[in-house]
Amino acid sequence: MNKTMKWTSAILATGVLLGGSGLLGGNSVQAATTGAKTVKQAVQQPSVVLKYKGQTLTQQAKIVDGNTMIPLTVLRDAFGLPINYNSTTKTYSVGSDSMKLNMEVSDYGVSTDLNGYYIYSMTGNHESKMINNRLYVPFKLLSDYLGVQGVYNPTHKSLDLSKRVMNDIKITSETLDKSNKNASIKVQYPKISGLAEEVQTKINATFKKQAEQFVSNSEEQASRRDGTVGNKYDFSQSYVVSFNREGVLSIVTDQYEYTGGAHGGTMREGHTFSLKDGKQIELKDLLKAEPNYKQKLDKMLKESTKELAFPDAPGGLTEKPNFFVSESGIVIFYQQYEIAPYAAGIPTYTFNFSSILPKGTNPFAAFK
Repeated sequence: MNKTMKWTSAILATGVLLGGSGLLGGNSVQAATTGAKTVKQAVQQPSVVLKYKGQTLTQQAKIVDGNTMIPLTVLRDAFGLPINYNSTTKTYSVGSDSMKLNMEVSDYGVSTDLNGYYIYSMTGNHESKMINNRLYVPFKLLSDYLGVQGVYNPTHKSLDLSKRVMNDIKITSETLDKSNKNASIKVQYPKISGLAEEVQTKINATFKKQAEQFVSNSEEQASRRDGTVGNKYDFSQSYVVSFNREGVLSIVTDQYEYTGGAHGGTMREGHTFSLKDGKQIELKDLLKAEPNYKQKLDKMLKESTKELAFPDAPGGLTEKPNFFVSESGIVIFYQQYEIAPYAAGIPTYTFNFSSILPKGTNPFAAFK
């Protein structure tokens, strides 16, 4: 993804400009001032007491625009994750492999990605922020993608953090760089290990085939480019792990293309697997306990999309809905232009399983 497109999207998603550049020091991540002024918070945010394994931490969270923001250094001091800082790119990094969180600080704000997948492309409330010269990470981001869970006590205004029990697998990245004189072609895709050989081979073959097909299509498009006109074409693929528990693995891949014009386009795909046999899970497999799940989802989607969708777009459940699983439930999404204009991005809607399935139903019971 090129720099201009990345920051334009980030600004549109956050709707706010923040200043400052970062330096790591002491017990906190500090922002050193640059040519632009570092933005101070004008209003004192409510604080939340943080606990880890029942022990009260010296650092506290803050509530900003309804989001609980956790000091980045809590990941180091409580969870034991080292924080690294790249002074050239002004980027903080914590974690590793598919759960490597990168936060690039600039005069435009903080651009957040997981192993190269820019989180703002999925939702607007996963953005890290500089608050009074310290770097904070939304609890929702930690909960959705970094295996952190929390129990909030409203009486004591405290949040007790702990680690989720994840599938015992390892997810690393494979990279294909087929850039040439006509185009930048860079593809990243996941590789799973730690499962029975036949299972991980089946899953890995799916991602490898998708990546190689995208490279082949990109090279074919690049071969038709008039090299005397305009910028090089740009093709890239990135991924994010959205769910990795209960014997289920869900991964989202984004394929971005720019071949000229005002902007590029992104194609998203959700992949959800059973780790017992490597088979891809369909929506019906997760929602089979509710015979009328299609009617329920159709009604919920039409209600959710009615103010966004084109007048002639149904905005309901399609014949083959695009979906993935997240910590918040089932996520249904539409491709760019499918039901709404380009400015709407990739319309995405999350529904808790409890809003669809009978009370007490575990959608993952068959996959453990």
